[in-house]
Amino acid sequence: MNPDRRSAIVVGLALFTVGYGTNVSTPLLVRYQERLDLDPTTTLSIFVVYVVGILATLLVAGPLSDRLGRRPLVVPFVAASGVASLVLIVGRDSLLALYVGRLLLGVVSGAVIGTASAWLQELAGRGDERRVAAITTAVLYGGFGFGPAVTAAMEQLLPAPLVLPYLTHAAMAFAVVPFVARVPETFVPPEPRRPFRVELGIPPGRRVEFLLVLAPTAFWVYGFASSAFALFPVLLRDALDDVDVLVGGATAALTAWAGIMARPVSRRAGARLASIVGLWAGTSGLALGAIAFATDLWPLVLPAAVLVGAASGILLTAGLTIISESTDDDTRGALTSSFYVAAYLGMTGPILVTLLGRVVSTTSALALVTVAAAVVSIGLSTALRDPVRP
Repeated sequence: MNPDRRSAIVVGLALFTVGYGTNVSTPLLVRYQERLDLDPTTTLSIFVVYVVGILATLLVAGPLSDRLGRRPLVVPFVAASGVASLVLIVGRDSLLALYVGRLLLGVVSGAVIGTASAWLQELAGRGDERRVAAITTAVLYGGFGFGPAVTAAMEQLLPAPLVLPYLTHAAMAFAVVPFVARVPETFVPPEPRRPFRVELGIPPGRRVEFLLVLAPTAFWVYGFASSAFALFPVLLRDALDDVDVLVGGATAALTAWAGIMARPVSRRAGARLASIVGLWAGTSGLALGAIAFATDLWPLVLPAAVLVGAASGILLTAGLTIISESTDDDTRGALTSSFYVAAYLGMTGPILVTLLGRVVSTTSALALVTVAAAVVSIGLSTALRDPVRP
């Protein structure tokens, strides 16, 4: 096997493992809600605290990997992903441990996801950006999807459902670390080395495109996905009875797998047109989820998960393609991380909906978020129709 291909597979496994660990706890949110007697906002805060960790490291990790290389960041933080799962085992009886574990997972994701994405692109080389972006999306979303699916199956079939899923992920993380440590470094620091500073990595003349195209595309990558991963299962818990964990796992898995299956849209339609398609698909999924909540017809969350998952996969592939086509090696890590910063801000959506639901009704809050997504879709359609100026 070609050494670069073998190395890419190993880095892909590391990325898969981190994505897998991110969502191991997602179907169990309703179980923690019962066990620790939590209200919906506190329950969703367990999911959203991950965003705090990832934002704390993303903007630093990208530029740091553009200075030190990809391997020095990926190796230790993949190991830390396993440690985070061990902390979450303690969380079965401690809300604080749940917060700490999810926070650490965020820090890990902030360090690994953007850096590993850039590493995969460099292992593949120039000229195949769309294919590599699609593969990166598939690997990451494969992890996102298998994590909750395996957790839901373990919860139904095996003892200790708040322990075994985390032990499984920790074993995966610790097993892959020695292999990643042997992958050759691909990044060559420029000479003379630039002083380290936090930067967005936006190429000159592309700032307006980042603000009008990349940033809104990125925000809804996980703005859509998080509604199916966490929001709908928690809001519909009373209607789900004894299948709450199973439905939570199914919606999360469907979201991720739909994201994988929808990747060809970006390749066939082109990244910018695909962004519009993705936004409208996600808006439709939000609307369907709102109807499910308003009517207690919880089976509607399953097709809603497919729509928001497809949207998320399309938008992620489109965004990574635009980045690969518009950056060089010196700024790819920074701009990729900046893209993920905007993406993970979208994960605050579930808790914002529950907080807004305290002011208006939850149904109204869901409707307002759906309208906001439609407005962004219209705005992006307009921005891409007109020439983008620097």
